[in-house]
Amino acid sequence: MTSTELEARDDGEEKLPPLRSNGRFRLLWGGSALSVMAERSSTMAFTLLVLWHTGSKSAAGLVGFAALLPMLVMQLPAGVLVDRWDRRRVMLVCVAGRALAIGSVAVSLAGDEVRVWHIAIVAFVQGSLTVFYQLSERAAVRGVVPPQQVSTAMAQNEARSRAVNFVGHPASGVLFGLSAWVPFLSSTGLYLMSLLTLARLRIPHNKRSGKTKSARGMREEISSGLRWVWQRAYFRSALLIIAGSNLVFQGLILTVAVLVREQGRPASTVGLIMAAGSVGGLLGAFTGGWLSRRLPMRRVMMYAHVAWALIMPGTVFLLHPVTLGILFFITSHIGAAVTVSGMSHQVRITPDAMQGRVGSVVMLLVSGASSLGALGTGYLLEGVGTRGTLAIASGVMALLAVVATVVFTRPGAELEDRSAQDEASGPQRELTAGPPTTMTLRRIDG
Repeated sequence: MTSTELEARDDGEEKLPPLRSNGRFRLLWGGSALSVMAERSSTMAFTLLVLWHTGSKSAAGLVGFAALLPMLVMQLPAGVLVDRWDRRRVMLVCVAGRALAIGSVAVSLAGDEVRVWHIAIVAFVQGSLTVFYQLSERAAVRGVVPPQQVSTAMAQNEARSRAVNFVGHPASGVLFGLSAWVPFLSSTGLYLMSLLTLARLRIPHNKRSGKTKSARGMREEISSGLRWVWQRAYFRSALLIIAGSNLVFQGLILTVAVLVREQGRPASTVGLIMAAGSVGGLLGAFTGGWLSRRLPMRRVMMYAHVAWALIMPGTVFLLHPVTLGILFFITSHIGAAVTVSGMSHQVRITPDAMQGRVGSVVMLLVSGASSLGALGTGYLLEGVGTRGTLAIASGVMALLAVVATVVFTRPGAELEDRSAQDEASGPQRELTAGPPTTMTLRRIDG
């Protein structure tokens, strides 16, 4: 059944077949699941490797910074290039490149050599290729599922990422306990399996692929995405507040790893705590879909940050791994709900022709700060210790809750959202008669 045939059924009289019967979506979903597991396992292993072999908190923060820096410096150009290049080819190149980079770490460690500079470079390369892969995969979803099922597919992708975390984080800790090189060899194998899976995937070429533009053209396209986001005050405020909370949580992850090591517990304990968070995130992904249909984004934002502000002080006093796991479960549940709700909101208000550029701006703002969080937390831990760092993180989250409450209880947000949705829906209605690859969302909750 073609996408055009399914579009003809948009009147809702006949139910669309479930996504599990869509072979191309299954290949994209499965290949990406393997890729995400490889990336998450190796990222966790980077932190464990540096902490357990050097004992340097600042070095661990530096490697974490290198892994997350691409979120800050690669997002905007990647958003433009992904719209120009063949997305399937971008995904294949990114998977192959990450397999080679992580494989070099496994070879180095097999020779009993730990070089922080090498780990940092590989972390940066993997993070850079991951940025391109994520943007390509998100854009490719439109080519493999009917327009009415795009939001459902994105929710399933978010649930997949959370489920992979549940397996990947503890597995990375267990494999690291066997030998330092084992998790990196395992990640290399997962990347190769992902490559074989995605090689079977066939998706339509994006309309703009193969076109070349000047550097000035890229600057203009990046600027248009930045302007679109910046002109929407409430949307902009939401992104900046989320950026602040992501910075706090990135620092919290590193702090917990340091705390576990100081307590003399095995590295696998860190993975189990993260796994508890992953379970909460998996459930939160489904909660987010429910919330996005019942509450406007601004209320989800406000409630989430107030809840985080009430929970975070528990990390200062409840330092047992079990209680930390429970706290991570709750915070991740809320975080996944915010992610799904926010992603649905962004797709809803963004014109189809700007999805790639606006998506890259969103990812830059909400994830770019994470790299600074990892770097700053490393030095903060050296200066004030784990309890002091957790206390500062709790204070920052309380401030963010106050800001979110003030911003999102002021009048005007609903009018801005409605205006943006009207602006986005106009061009979409004009494009629905086109071929399947240019169709856009008309009912994102279908």
